[in-house]
Amino acid sequence: MVPGIHRERRDRGDVETFVVAPTGVARGGGDGPASDDAGTDDLAGAVADGHENLHRGTPLTMWSLFQNAGFRRLWASMVVLALGDALMQMGLLELFRTHQYDERVETAKMLFAVALPGLLLGPVAMAYLDRWQRRTVLMVSDAFRVLVVLGIALWLQPLLTGRVEERHLWVVYSLIFVIGAVTTFYYPARYALLPNLIGKERLVQANTLFAVTLAVTTVGGRALGGFVAETCGVQVGVLTNAVAYMVSVVLLWRIKMPAHATAQDANGRAPGGWEELRTGLMYLVRHRTALPLVWLAGVFAFLLGVLVVALVGYALNTLGLRTGGLGYLIGAGGVGAAIGLAAFGRGKPWTKSEWVPFVQLVLGGVALWLMSRTAEVWRVVPLMVALGAVGATVMIFIDAKMQEQVEETRRGAVFAARGMLTSLTMLVAFWLQFGTKFFQETPSETILEWLGIGAVASAVLTLAAMRWRR
Repeated sequence: MVPGIHRERRDRGDVETFVVAPTGVARGGGDGPASDDAGTDDLAGAVADGHENLHRGTPLTMWSLFQNAGFRRLWASMVVLALGDALMQMGLLELFRTHQYDERVETAKMLFAVALPGLLLGPVAMAYLDRWQRRTVLMVSDAFRVLVVLGIALWLQPLLTGRVEERHLWVVYSLIFVIGAVTTFYYPARYALLPNLIGKERLVQANTLFAVTLAVTTVGGRALGGFVAETCGVQVGVLTNAVAYMVSVVLLWRIKMPAHATAQDANGRAPGGWEELRTGLMYLVRHRTALPLVWLAGVFAFLLGVLVVALVGYALNTLGLRTGGLGYLIGAGGVGAAIGLAAFGRGKPWTKSEWVPFVQLVLGGVALWLMSRTAEVWRVVPLMVALGAVGATVMIFIDAKMQEQVEETRRGAVFAARGMLTSLTMLVAFWLQFGTKFFQETPSETILEWLGIGAVASAVLTLAAMRWRR
């Protein structure tokens, strides 16, 4: 070793790194006193914040993110939750089918109950989320959702065992509303936490991995969930979701990280809730790119909200599939999500271009229009692959840009605003399909055609808005 230099093992942000520092200088985090050498500490921070592989001479590929234990556990938590949610949703869909409910209408009601809290509680999340430690928010949320899911299972038990022939589903939807209320705080906290675990220069890679993995596990979970619901029963799918929440609590608890900055006023005190809400909204309006990105997220949420309900009717009625067949059809979207991962995972410069969401929406619109023109499963499968590739990657650009450009103490509020807008647009989408006779009587293939045209129109408007805000 070079004289005067020592090699030291550090653990920062749950990432083990080796940094080179002058000998004789006490380093923070060890047994000795904290160092006064700011330059050396900055170097160590830069190494731990995104360059953990430089000492090995390996490139910073997307897969190297898994060497960060904190990121790896957050990612694993997301996978477990996505699988659990998908299995429970497919279990409830099997309940609708086997007990002679209108699958399309009940699916819209179920998703409406999930999305409504985002609109009602979005302002509360904007006002308070940046005042709390995000990892704590995630753990408490998952622990509470375990109890709610167990409540759903208990309420459905008499109906599923045949002790009663009919059971009011409004209780189930009320409990799903509670899950949605928790999710209103959960999702913004999770996305806002990500930059605390990795460096900003790796956000595109991290969001690519998150978005595509989420898409793959969601559609894969629905494919598995359709099979489980038909063979093992509805209750298995519901209880699996409770187990998933418990596993997530353990994974999040094992993330080791220092406390992050929280929103405070000039005197170091947390501002009042409404004052924080007003400040967050003004920040969003004045920010050069945040507002168009939030708008784009809302547009995508509306299109997705209409699609997930219309797809159920399209698969079961137009294509003549059952619950398992619907799950396998959605599984084709998982293949497309994997293709999206391969494209975005390379981290090429084009993945950061403002043209990316425009192209994605146009491609998705064309695929939807073509689906509306066929009732043959073999023709629909490749179109589902294309939709999977688009759906899995369209949020990558949005999330990475917001995480990169929004300051630390406003990040949670901006993501909460995005969640509030997406909840509003999805609520409208779901209500149109169970609350209006016009949509209920409109064939699913016609709705798909409208979606295709709307996606292309939204792409043009979104691109114009982003260029206007320059």
